[in-house]
Amino acid sequence: MGERMYAAPTSRAAVQPGEVIPVDVPALPDDVVLRDAAPSDAAALEPVMRLADPDNPDGSWRQLPAAIRQSLDADNYTRVRAVEETESGVLVGGAMSLPAAWAFTHPMLMGSPNAHVIAGLVASLDSLAVVEAWRGKGIARALVADVERGAGAHEVGKYGAAVLYVTHEPELTDFYAGLGFTVSPDGIGIPTPAGFICHGPIKGFRFSVKALRTGVQMEPLPTPYGRQLVIRGVLPGPAR
Repeated sequence: MGERMYAAPTSRAAVQPGEVIPVDVPALPDDVVLRDAAPSDAAALEPVMRLADPDNPDGSWRQLPAAIRQSLDADNYTRVRAVEETESGVLVGGAMSLPAAWAFTHPMLMGSPNAHVIAGLVASLDSLAVVEAWRGKGIARALVADVERGAGAHEVGKYGAAVLYVTHEPELTDFYAGLGFTVSPDGIGIPTPAGFICHGPIKGFRFSVKALRTGVQMEPLPTPYGRQLVIRGVLPGPAR
């Protein structure tokens, strides 16, 4: 994660796919509230989000202060959300929505302004976590729906993502499938005018993807990297 990875493109060409798919965020228990994370939340939110990837010393939670700062900037795609106990003020859950940072290191996109376009249209759900005492109350489901709605919204100065993907352990496949995500063990592929862009696979993890806009189609197909989930409708396809 870094400042460059979250920057909005300097050119806002009209490359949007279809209309935003409406998302209903489930109601939370009465004694918690879902809100934007503030810079003052970073220290308390870090150990919560670390629960999402406790064995990874280089997890996204390490960059939480920078991500929160970016989320407060209307020109950036990052969003950091926190779940707070209303009485005590203790943070009990959180999640981040990030642009696809891998677009900036993809060999077909490095140094190209198209990297910003792909990064903005392909959102990533990151560091979804709820403390143990509050699990089983629908908080994680509400956080995912909240991230979907925020990532897909076409706000002023932002594209609004076409798809949301999450990299997760295999045991979470059913959880995401129950929320309408489609799983791909071998990563994702996106046809673009410049060619076919692949991301993944990552050993020991799965990719689950959900369309945020109409016109997006997903189909498991063989690629040089395995049977990936090919996502059409994010960008115009290659010229025939």
